[in-house]
Amino acid sequence: FSRTYNFASLKCHYGYNIASFSSKDRRPFLIPKYIDIMYCGDETGAFIGDVGSHTARFGYGGEDCPKVVVPSAVYEHFESNGVDKNSDIKNTKRVRFSAPVSLMNFPPNDCFRISPKSGDGGASDPSKFGGDGSGGDVGFIPVYQSLNSNEQFQDSTGISQDGLIQDMDAWACLWEHSYDVLCVRGNRKHTLGHKHSLSENIASSQLIQDMPIDHPLLAVDSTSTVVETSLHIANDCEKQRALMLETLFESLSAPAAYLAPSAMLSSFAYGRQTALVVDVGHTGTRVTPIVDGYVLKNGSCRSGRGGKWLCSVQQSVLEGSWRGNVDTINKWNGWKLWDKGGAPPCRENGVIPRYIANSKFRQGSRQDKKIQLLRQCPFHSMTIHEAMYEMITSPHIMSLDIENHHHGDASTVPFCGYGGIESDDKSNQESDNMEIVHAEEETEKPSNIHDEEFNERKQYELPDGTIVDLKKTRAGADLCRIPELLFSGELPSFVQPHTENKEEYFKTMMPIQHLIHQSLDIILDADVRKELCSSILLTGASSLLPGMGKKISLDLGEILPSTYKCKVIASKYDVERKYAAWIGGSILSSLGSFQQLWLSRKEYDEYGAVLGLQRFKS
Repeated sequence: FSRTYNFASLKCHYGYNIASFSSKDRRPFLIPKYIDIMYCGDETGAFIGDVGSHTARFGYGGEDCPKVVVPSAVYEHFESNGVDKNSDIKNTKRVRFSAPVSLMNFPPNDCFRISPKSGDGGASDPSKFGGDGSGGDVGFIPVYQSLNSNEQFQDSTGISQDGLIQDMDAWACLWEHSYDVLCVRGNRKHTLGHKHSLSENIASSQLIQDMPIDHPLLAVDSTSTVVETSLHIANDCEKQRALMLETLFESLSAPAAYLAPSAMLSSFAYGRQTALVVDVGHTGTRVTPIVDGYVLKNGSCRSGRGGKWLCSVQQSVLEGSWRGNVDTINKWNGWKLWDKGGAPPCRENGVIPRYIANSKFRQGSRQDKKIQLLRQCPFHSMTIHEAMYEMITSPHIMSLDIENHHHGDASTVPFCGYGGIESDDKSNQESDNMEIVHAEEETEKPSNIHDEEFNERKQYELPDGTIVDLKKTRAGADLCRIPELLFSGELPSFVQPHTENKEEYFKTMMPIQHLIHQSLDIILDADVRKELCSSILLTGASSLLPGMGKKISLDLGEILPSTYKCKVIASKYDVERKYAAWIGGSILSSLGSFQQLWLSRKEYDEYGAVLGLQRFKS
């Protein structure tokens, strides 16, 4: 017998407990083929995939962390790459996409379709990247709709699209890439998997893609993060779950599959069945109550304040402008020195990402045309976010738990009470001729800045070499306190939209502590509320900002009744917080009692995705 089984959980069909027999007496029970043996623990060899809003994580069940972490986007190649249009190769659309993408370098040449004139007769597709479509197209596709824009403004429509996949082939391409890296396909086990040569042609790689796999697939359900504000959005979520199951079985050759909500897996990663999961992620913050392993969707709340929004605010401070919507730009300048005037450090050229800073190009060259196309593409906004994320995780960021908590005082909120704001029409105002409304002169530094800590980290260098002074100006000092915006009751003036639906915007941009309070208010059972309040789990990459757990605990203690004892549980290991959902899936797929919950291929072939929607309904 080539496998080693967990005898403690095996029973033969006669009803005897095999674990009670000695090793000599077990042999008769292992020889017959009619004994129904259930796979347990590591014997399942499940493959876990979590395609998040910023990165995608893949690895085998039972491991402590994912082995493949790539951006949640793919390249689209416009050229044929040697594929004959008249060939019999199936699924040529999958060959058109490739992963992983690099946010430090230019996309490959065959991902650009540059037209000789602006009127290219429809060759470009502006819907893919939100630009005007003039001059060509870029083959760069983010997996989720919420990332398919360069706009900094995020309304309720953009928040409701968080978690909705815009191209399922791009989602499957990330899985195929993880298959190749971790040798999932092949006749051997994954520990001795077949490594494919990079020199293999398209036909042989297509044959490899059609080979079956022996590992059941557990996918994190991204629709669990969607705010179902209408019946239309709820129907879209159900259609996406059905399409995910169809892709897992039809395109990814899954022998069995399971869809699990991310909040439930995060609670399992912390070893808790009942918890209030606070996920501070890329596109926003989600608070989800979990009771006995079940997701209470009515108590789930969502806010647009997250890592992407925080980086956008930081970018706007450096550039002196915030894109309020498609037509207006709010201009702001808080870089006036204590004794004289000043301008934003990136006012002229904006924040330069690394792919431009590392390249050498001439004005009017083909490289310059590529940059013009990329500026209209989500690739540019994602590369800028990477540069801003590096800055926001640098040592100059002050811890949240050492600041004074003066609620209601606008002067303590970063970037509030100074700088001025002016809203201009983008079509009538060029960025080169910006007129900034200056604030009244400040004669002394803010009282809540710690001079000793500030002297140690007074400058920051951007990828293009621009030096940001963090000591001499109030805006630079507030950049060290920018994580406080996740908890502030007031937003900077340049962030607020100049529209009639301003109240609706503030409802979708609630502070984290009020978001948790709102979620607890929806729970009617007082005992369940107390249990959830005593088990608040903090996850997400943006939750790694210094002092986040203590800040939430302090703020909740001020707004919740004294009878509620708040306990914020945050792992001290970065990997456990960033990949909590994946780790929970790894633990869940390794449990012997979980194996009966897989949706097998036989069940899928017989009942279709309908059975999966009933079984995996979140």
